[in-house]
Amino acid sequence: MSNSLKETAAKSMFWAVGERLLTQGTLFVISLVLARILSPEDYGVLSLLLVFINLADVLVTNGLGEALIQKDKPGKVDYGTIFVTGLAMSVVLYALFFLCADAIAAFYGTGQIGSYLRVLALRLPFSTLNAIQKAYIAKAFLFRKQFVASSLGSLLSGTCAIAMALYGFGIYSLIAQQLLSVVLTSLIMALQTKWLPRFTFCKQSFKTLVPLGVQFCGASLINSIYTEGRSLIIGKFYSAADLAYFNRGNQFPSMVIGNLNAPISNVMLPVMCKVNGDKDRLRSVLQKAIRLSSYLVFPMMAILAGCAPALVTVLLTDKWSACVPYLQLGCLFFLFQPLQTMNWQALKAMGEGACCLRLEVVKKVICFGLLFASIPFGVMGIAVASAASGFFSMIVNIVPVRRLLDYGIKDQIWDIAKPALASSVCFLAMLLIGRADMAPIALLTVQLMSGLLIYILGSIVFKLDGFEIICSELHSRKVRKDAE
Repeated sequence: MSNSLKETAAKSMFWAVGERLLTQGTLFVISLVLARILSPEDYGVLSLLLVFINLADVLVTNGLGEALIQKDKPGKVDYGTIFVTGLAMSVVLYALFFLCADAIAAFYGTGQIGSYLRVLALRLPFSTLNAIQKAYIAKAFLFRKQFVASSLGSLLSGTCAIAMALYGFGIYSLIAQQLLSVVLTSLIMALQTKWLPRFTFCKQSFKTLVPLGVQFCGASLINSIYTEGRSLIIGKFYSAADLAYFNRGNQFPSMVIGNLNAPISNVMLPVMCKVNGDKDRLRSVLQKAIRLSSYLVFPMMAILAGCAPALVTVLLTDKWSACVPYLQLGCLFFLFQPLQTMNWQALKAMGEGACCLRLEVVKKVICFGLLFASIPFGVMGIAVASAASGFFSMIVNIVPVRRLLDYGIKDQIWDIAKPALASSVCFLAMLLIGRADMAPIALLTVQLMSGLLIYILGSIVFKLDGFEIICSELHSRKVRKDAE
């Protein structure tokens, strides 16, 4: 990687990680406040609504924006064409939701869900705009502007939700948060970048970008159908409270992944696209991304799983204690994300849309098989099946990368072996500390400090690759700053 590209990637990663940390941290604090005001049933209803909205979001956001990032030099006409295409899709989808809302409510036996869905689906056109803005920002490496927009959007929408919850609006406070977050973020992005996509359409641009975007979108849609399918099954066969406990447990590790692995992968995609023509450079970028993301994600999952009982008691109170086992199994599922995500981004950078689609079909055949087999064993069985599906999905994603970049399972497992071992030691140590008879908040403090200390010491003693990458980058930044 050239020095200029390396420096750009490092700055972009700093702002991307910062954006996720601040945004997700804000949302997490707000969710803690709302969880104390609202009931698990309110969150269960929101989870059912998001099943449909998230699937629709995939159709109007995923794939098309990534096709713009993958293209070498997209122009105004390209951005405009994709925006108009996505906007048209969002209008059609909203009309379908509006017409089918009563049927969906009848399916779940809850009449109010139809009204909730009609309101929440209004966010779809704004999601389309937001996706194009993010593609423009990623292509130009303007992640600092995204940092400001997302942070302010999350804070303002969350504050509004808390105020509404205090005034007794119930589920509508959560719906308002979902709507305002997208609307405000898009507005602030437009003010920050002084850029909006045009209402233009070019047939040639459509033919060039949409086929690849459809392949990426198809892969994401299949994945979302599986993810939301779990919620559909839990919501249909079990209670709304069961669904709330399952989703709340997964929220903790999901937030960590969103803060660490997701921003790294988002920055790596445009970086990988820039070095796509050089196989050795692309392999080097992928290897570095895997080492860095696994170094950061593994200990966080281990620490989170180890302190789960005390964490839930302190942050959510005992009324949410039933989500602890789902949280721990969620950590196991997300443990496999660094390898799965980075290999996926490398395939996208190489324009392997058809390959991505085929891989997703294979993975979801396995995942759906595990899901359906787990239904008789209750929600806990579904959680175990989900964790197993994460492992198999990781293996499937690595297979074509071995052929295309000569970077296979053996090499990748070796690259993550040290942080995996160090994280396992952290997890065992935290389980032992968890047996101590201490107040929950004191126990949580001791567990967190001990886990972090053990991992940092292990990083220094065993010279973990991720630790050395971070130290090297910090040293380089200091040298550049001194030279200025």
